[in-house]
Amino acid sequence: MKPLDGKVAIVTGATKSKGLGKAIAVKLSEEGAKVALTGRASSKDGVEANVAEIEAAGGTAMSVLVDVSNQSEVDAAVKAVADNFGSVDILVNNAGVGFGSAILDENDDKAWDANYGVNVKGTMALCEGVVPFMEKAGGGSIVNVASTAGIAASVGMPYPYVATKHGLVGATKVMALEFASKGIRANVVAPGAINTDMLQTAYAAIAEAEGISVEEAAANENSSIPLGRPAEPSEIAAAISFLAGPDSSYVTGIVLPVAGGMAPGI
Repeated sequence: MKPLDGKVAIVTGATKSKGLGKAIAVKLSEEGAKVALTGRASSKDGVEANVAEIEAAGGTAMSVLVDVSNQSEVDAAVKAVADNFGSVDILVNNAGVGFGSAILDENDDKAWDANYGVNVKGTMALCEGVVPFMEKAGGGSIVNVASTAGIAASVGMPYPYVATKHGLVGATKVMALEFASKGIRANVVAPGAINTDMLQTAYAAIAEAEGISVEEAAANENSSIPLGRPAEPSEIAAAISFLAGPDSSYVTGIVLPVAGGMAPGI
């Protein structure tokens, strides 16, 4: 028997073929859960391709298109999952954005609102949506994906991203206290650098800005990580699977850095 047999999980932001969301969904499926993968309508093809890959491996999955910053879409998405799979036992809020600037007066309302709308408001809307199903089932697990930016700031990180990831950490801790008596656990995973397409894009941008090669940019960034490399998506997914599953039954309200030792400010 697998640890998540009979459980239903929602994973947001599961749109990329090499992204963290997909890795999380694959891991939870391998552990026995039925998994709903979400993404915006513009990412429909990516979400459906990831669902097809999970099903081809013998798992049970579905796609749900939702803009997490839109309350009506969130409510409809949670209902669709519960109607199809019977309940919701696990929620992994992986969707996030990082718009903005590390220069204070370069951040306009659009940057602040976009980060807040997804990283805090949208995440909490999904949490609110699944709580009734978890209460009915006698418990559940919520894992919110923040970042090392949710526990400390580093040079170059945008103000709105750092602020809203800190906000997500705080909101999750409050939620853990409120719903502990209902058997609902809420925790945060704070990844550092992850070896995804997004990271490669970041290396390219750094290389162009500094007039160096992409390889040199990657080496410079990796030198700040004690383990000397970025995480593979599967390594972050393993930590999330632990917090989602029965082996962490007495863990709630924590922030778990999964960053190769790179945790400034802790």
